[in-house]
Amino acid sequence: AAGRLQPPGPGCATCAPLALQIRSTTAALRDAQLCEFFSFCDGDQGSLLTYDFNLPQIRAQDRCTMISFHKETCLRAIATGLQKYDPFLLSVETSILSSNDQMTWVRSSAQRLAELVIHQLNVEFGISGVGDSELEVAVFDSVSKTDWNRQVNVHVTLRDFTRFMEKSSRALRFMSSVTNL
Repeated sequence: AAGRLQPPGPGCATCAPLALQIRSTTAALRDAQLCEFFSFCDGDQGSLLTYDFNLPQIRAQDRCTMISFHKETCLRAIATGLQKYDPFLLSVETSILSSNDQMTWVRSSAQRLAELVIHQLNVEFGISGVGDSELEVAVFDSVSKTDWNRQVNVHVTLRDFTRFMEKSSRALRFMSSVTNL
């Protein structure tokens, strides 16, 4: 029936725990990078807060909060955001050396989560994927930048992706815990 949330399908049973694990790993990478490169080991990133690359975030219009929840809109926002982050995560993966295995895991897990969410969209709503026009995003050019600029790009990507995954994992947990709306 319209307006009712169906129980999560088998394709997304692992979405919420995977999203939470991606978020936790990304947060640890962000904190390590803050300490190793910027010497902000206490987590203070005040001087870096001015940097903003307008990376994807879960916003009110994505309807992923309990107050205005809409499953299709929310899943579409999560899938689109994950796919938009992929080139940025690849750039981070090639820019950090000390935690490369973890970053490779984050990127491949984010791709897997995007596939699971898109599968869920297909099963429940007949949507086979997000449109290419929704995925247009400019990736910063890390080749011509100074080491400082590369590290700022890495930090901002990890910071913003951590926020995105925090809200995504919260929405996915909410979806998996609710059977009717």
